[in-house]
Amino acid sequence: MKRILLTTALILSTAGAAAAMTNPGELSGPARAEAERLVPNGDFDNLTSAQVGAIRSILYGDDSNRGGQIRAVLN
Repeated sequence: MKRILLTTALILSTAGAAAAMTNPGELSGPARAEAERLVPNGDFDNLTSAQVGAIRSILYGDDSNRGGQIRAVLN
């Protein structure tokens, strides 16, 4: 859990201009499609910036059980 939070903090602190170009409460098309594939019944609407960052770090990380980790972020 610490690893996820540290990764999320790092991503959010280094996002800079890239975050300004996208809505921080939305996943990009490919990221959302992958997250929905891993968690078919997940509600990906109205996410906070922290949730989006955590889901992105899970999707692009090397960890297994990505579906379970995304479910934990959504709850």
